Amino acid sequence: MKSQPDHNRITLLVVREAGRPVRQLQLSKPLAFALPAAAALSLSSLVTSMHIHASRSISELEAEAAALSLTNIRMELKVADKDQALLQLRSQVTELSEEAQSIKDKLKSVTELEQQLQSLIEKETTSSSGTEDADTDTTADAAPAAGSKPFLAASASIAASGTQGSVKGTISRSSTAPLLADSPSDSPSGTLSAVDFRFGVVTATLGSSVPPQVGGEYIAVYANDPLELVQETRDDYEEINSMLEEMVSSISTTITAAEKANTLEANLQAQKAREEKARLAPAVIWPTGSKVITSSFGYRSDPFKGVSAYHSGIDIAGSIGDPVYAAMEGVVTSADQMGARGKYIIIKHANGLETWYMHLNGMIVSPGDKVSKGEQIGMLGNTGRSTGPHLHFQVVKQNKAVNPLNYIKP
Repeated sequence: MKSQPDHNRITLLVVREAGRPVRQLQLSKPLAFALPAAAALSLSSLVTSMHIHASRSISELEAEAAALSLTNIRMELKVADKDQALLQLRSQVTELSEEAQSIKDKLKSVTELEQQLQSLIEKETTSSSGTEDADTDTTADAAPAAGSKPFLAASASIAASGTQGSVKGTISRSSTAPLLADSPSDSPSGTLSAVDFRFGVVTATLGSSVPPQVGGEYIAVYANDPLELVQETRDDYEEINSMLEEMVSSISTTITAAEKANTLEANLQAQKAREEKARLAPAVIWPTGSKVITSSFGYRSDPFKGVSAYHSGIDIAGSIGDPVYAAMEGVVTSADQMGARGKYIIIKHANGLETWYMHLNGMIVSPGDKVSKGEQIGMLGNTGRSTGPHLHFQVVKQNKAVNPLNYIKP
């Protein structure tokens, strides 16, 4: 009996190389259709996975390209800013060079005036004519001229200084010269220069058995921006220029007075000028009885750490309990005690300035009190960050510490 074919199965013939028999594989229809479908599905999944991976890689590459483009733009902006800053710096350096040349010209005129003034002084001192009263008046009139000599010595030190730091140091010394040279010394010029006075004070202080009396808050020194340094140098030049103008004006006035010193009218005018000067009180007074400055304004070696630091005022040596006076009329805004400052007082004045008094032993005013110029506000002490009894006196203008010796003289 002949068997019936099975319609639910499929026979696959596998023909191999010659000489080998043909093999038959019988598969069910569902399996025969499922195998190609599975293979197609597997290939589709593989292609889809590769496409997703490629898309992700492309997105990451695009993001990195965008980041690199943004970084490039920022670098270009920085380079443009630096170029602009360099152009501005070159322009300001050119202006400073022109100002330096102007100062040199003024120094030449000061030297000429000094020679003229010196010749007048020598002529006046060698003259033997006139009565005894006239000689007395002439000597009195010549004294201010001789007293102005340290100004000229200070101008020479300004011309000789070549760095910004030395310029600042010369300013602080030369600005005090006229008041420090009240009597002749053994120097070749016959007058006591401000620099010699300062070094003499410091030497006398260091040579004594009393330890250095300095202190103040620690302010570290960091590298400044070049444009900021240029601006500071320009401010120094303006200050020097102002000093030179004042010196030229003062010397010219003295020369005029010396030329007229042999007449009675000149003597009377000089006497009136001296009386008027004595009548007018100074705008700012010295804050304590001692005149010994142990640490000046500006950069110095910190007394505790031994590194370069910024000193925002001047230190005036004294004894514990010495009276401390208000330098100007004003209102007390602070009378407190704090770490490095110790006991301190801050007074606000009508002209926009503030005066600070630190390391006090005691205070006799309170915040809100109105004080007059010369009124005692406390006692000198050794509180806070201090190595010995002294007063740290500070002047603040528009929230920035400035050199007190620009406003007061010892």
